[in-house]
Order: sequence, then C-alpha cells, then structure tokens
Amino acid sequence: MCKRKCLSIILFIILASFAISAEASIVLKVIAVNPSKTEKQNVAVKAYLPKELKPENIIDSGGLEVAYDNQQGSYFAYGEYELRPGGVKELEIEMSDIWVIPAGEIESLRLEADKTTKLLENTDFRERINFLKQSIDSKLNEIEQRQSVSSVNPEKHISDYRDNVRLLESVKADLVVARSLLAQAKPIPPMSVWKLIIIIVIFLGVIGASSYFIWQAQTKIMASPTFGREAKEEPFSSGEGKRETKEEEK
Repeated sequence: MCKRKCLSIILFIILASFAISAEASIVLKVIAVNPSKTEKQNVAVKAYLPKELKPENIIDSGGLEVAYDNQQGSYFAYGEYELRPGGVKELEIEMSDIWVIPAGEIESLRLEADKTTKLLENTDFRERINFLKQSIDSKLNEIEQRQSVSSVNPEKHISDYRDNVRLLESVKADLVVARSLLAQAKPIPPMSVWKLIIIIVIFLGVIGASSYFIWQAQTKIMASPTFGREAKEEPFSSGEGKRETKEEEK
C-alpha cells in the first residue's frame, strides 16, 4: 500500500519567451521527486508565486490549483501526484510577463516634470525645481536603461522590476514636492515685469537729463566773460588791501 507523504519540492524559474514579444511570458518550473526507491508515494506540491502575480496573469497553471495565502500575502499553486519509486514529476506554470513598467507611464511622468519646471522657471523656486527635474530625469533614465536590456535570468528580471518600482515611487514623491511648489509659487506677471523695466528706464533717463543740464550750466558759467576777470582781479585786490592795512598801522 502506498504511503501518503508531503515531500520537499524542487522549484526554479526558467525563461520561456521573453522581453521582445508583447506576449512575453515567464515559466515557473516545479519538479516533484519521490525519494523512495521501492514504493509509490503521493507527493504534495505547493509553489508560491511572485507577489505581484494575480490569477488573471496565469496563462497556464500546468494542472495545478491556485489559492491565496493571507499570511504570505501571495498566491500559490498546489496539487498532489502519485509517483512511482524514484519517480519525477515536472510541472510548468506559464505567467504573463507583468514585471515591466509601461513606457507610457514613464513618458507621462517625464512630461509632467517638464511642464511643472516650465511653470516654475520665473519664480523663486526655479533652482529647486531644476534640481528636482534632474533627479526625476536621472531615475526615469535608469528605469528605461534597465528595461532595455533583456536579462536571461528571470529572477534578475523580477528583481530589476522591483528596483524600478522603488525608483518610480521616488519619482512620484519628487513630483508631489514639485506640485506643492507650484501651489506656493507666485509668478511675476509679464505686465509687472514690463512696468518694472519702464520705471527703470525712466529713472535712468531722469538721472541722465539732470546730469546733462548740470553740465550745460557749468559750461555756460565757465564761458562767461566775467568768469576770467574775477579770477584775475581777486589776487590784485587782495594785495591792495594788505598795503592799505600796513599804511594805517604806520
């Protein structure tokens, strides 16, 4: 009589059709082994699926049932098979490749960053928004660069996706800060800028005109016929006064 036992299962992920096709998929291979060399055994299979996966993303469950584990927070595939002595059962679970951030979402975030930067370029927050814009562009470029490289290792592909999600959340946090700056900003109206320019031009014109009239007045005084005489007679009259004073003293 065959014994009913739960045996350890060997799990690993292999690549099926990946990255290039819009219908790219990843295959989870589950291998169950009966370690007994003399008798049949029932082998219970339980394979946890990546946390991002939902039942609708499963293309082919390979005959396994799918259920949700509340404690683990993820779905798992399970089943039970009778295996002959030393027997091996190989199962495949084909899943849609959902571990890619859509290019449209990346572009949408980049466009929002561009638009916000333009709206803040004439405000006191110009330097800060430029810093945020550089940070956002750097993170989005890193995501695109990772996704442009087709990894032959699906585990790395899923790991890169999770890193990209963290970067994407950071980008969204930067955009929240940018929106708050936009709400606080008080841009200078174009009319006010022109008024300020006109006032400065008028002020400079008044200073220039005043300088011109002062210069003209000084020129007329220096050109007057009496200006030279007064300058020459002053030392003479000054000497006469000294002589008269000396005579009076005598």
